[in-house]
Amino acid sequence: MDRSSISAPNLGGGAAVHVPEERRHIRFHLALAGACRLSVGASAAIELAQGELALVPNGAAQILATDPSAQPISLADLIAGGALRGGVLAGGERPLRAVLVCGFLAFDEAMPHPLMASLPALIHLRAADLGAEPWITAALRLIELEASLSGPGAHAILARLVEIILVQATRRLSATNGHGFLRALGDPRLSAALRAVHQDPAHPWRVGDLARAAGMSRTRFAARFAVEVGIPPMDYVTGWRLTKARRLLVDTGLGMAEIAERCGYASVPSFSRRFKERFGIGPGAFRRSPDDFTER
Repeated sequence: MDRSSISAPNLGGGAAVHVPEERRHIRFHLALAGACRLSVGASAAIELAQGELALVPNGAAQILATDPSAQPISLADLIAGGALRGGVLAGGERPLRAVLVCGFLAFDEAMPHPLMASLPALIHLRAADLGAEPWITAALRLIELEASLSGPGAHAILARLVEIILVQATRRLSATNGHGFLRALGDPRLSAALRAVHQDPAHPWRVGDLARAAGMSRTRFAARFAVEVGIPPMDYVTGWRLTKARRLLVDTGLGMAEIAERCGYASVPSFSRRFKERFGIGPGAFRRSPDDFTER
């Protein structure tokens, strides 16, 4: 996850706000007070009540409304017109109907992950669902507290809390009606192989090694992995290594040799060659100007 944005808009009576489509954004909306309707695309729509959270994983366009019959106003127009001040939707004389904490988590555009394709268009964590989810309940309470304080570092704390909720929601989905990568996470054998790659990307992985980690024959593992995850095992290993490499290039001052070693490459030339094959630019140039190559 690269960036986050947090705001706390107040939706007065009759308000409706259109949030545009944004690729690779996971938007979230936590109802602190009142209730509103959240519509995603042409089909998914929910009533978001106080204390409930909605996650929109795939950057789809959406409408937040306290009156579904109201004509939606674009978020860009609200900002340009000064109606959204400090995260508060100003103006109007009708009683306040909803207070929300809204924001997004942004992902590296150049590194698509099969998990994103497996998530539903809308994840709704209802109050009735949270009794059996103490981690999520605690995180929601912390989000509400941090949003009310708005102190130093609040944005970073809120982003981490939402990441925790996303992880917990993903676990919940993988254990119930998940499909694709979510179903792979819920499969004890495939998840063992995935966990091995995530924990040690520097290991010289081969399909046979991953099959042994999964307790399966090589042929059966390779076929099942490709069906559930959507890509062959070694393609996943390469993608995970390059994902880690991009983060190390941006977030650390490690030398190229150490980054190559940590990401499973025997030499800097082999690492540089694979990096350039995938992204069209060498790791050194990427490190110097990462913002130019994050969204593709």
